[in-house]
Amino acid sequence: MAKQIYEGSMDKRILQMKIRAGELKEEDLRENLKNLPDVAANAEPLTTVMERQDDGGAS
Repeated sequence: MAKQIYEGSMDKRILQMKIRAGELKEEDLRENLKNLPDVAANAEPLTTVMERQDDGGAS
């Protein structure tokens, strides 16, 4: 398992903020992301059904 470099949300915006603030090094983030396992084989297809709702007569 890869060493966790940051104990919190891995949201892109938060990581960018931590890099700008100097709390996280971009090189460390890159290395950590490179070492994450490929779990694509665990993915399952997701089907959604979108229903159209009329807006009451606008043309």
